[in-house]
Amino acid sequence: MHSPAPERRRPRPALIRGLALRFVLLIGDPRLALALHVACVDDSIHVHYPESRISCRLKRLSSTGRLLCAFSVTHLAPDGSAEEHHHVDLALDGTLGSDLQREAVLDHIHAFHCAAAASRVRVATRVLRSERFVHRPHDQVFLTAS
Repeated sequence: MHSPAPERRRPRPALIRGLALRFVLLIGDPRLALALHVACVDDSIHVHYPESRISCRLKRLSSTGRLLCAFSVTHLAPDGSAEEHHHVDLALDGTLGSDLQREAVLDHIHAFHCAAAASRVRVATRVLRSERFVHRPHDQVFLTAS
């Protein structure tokens, strides 16, 4: 007897939604190599570094056709607590998810990361300098008459 062939299942369509999927290629960019977490989900891009958390909400402006990128940046203190918050809106022309738009988003993310890293270095340097000068013996110069 011949057994009937197993019924072939049709693949289920993947649920693909949101504007961020057009920016998923930025995940492999070398400028994000130091990131602990990068995600492009729905209408948001999230990039987490040890010194900052960067989010970008994407919204297509129906009136102009431009893409609004609302960046929210939190600089973190060395203990991981929130230290500073920044918000920047950027409106981009062009095709949604194009190389130019992706590059503009990457440039901003990279600039925010560099600013947070530099801020952390400045804080650490100030602490080290003040400690160094507290314990450093003072040189004294005396003028003598001959």
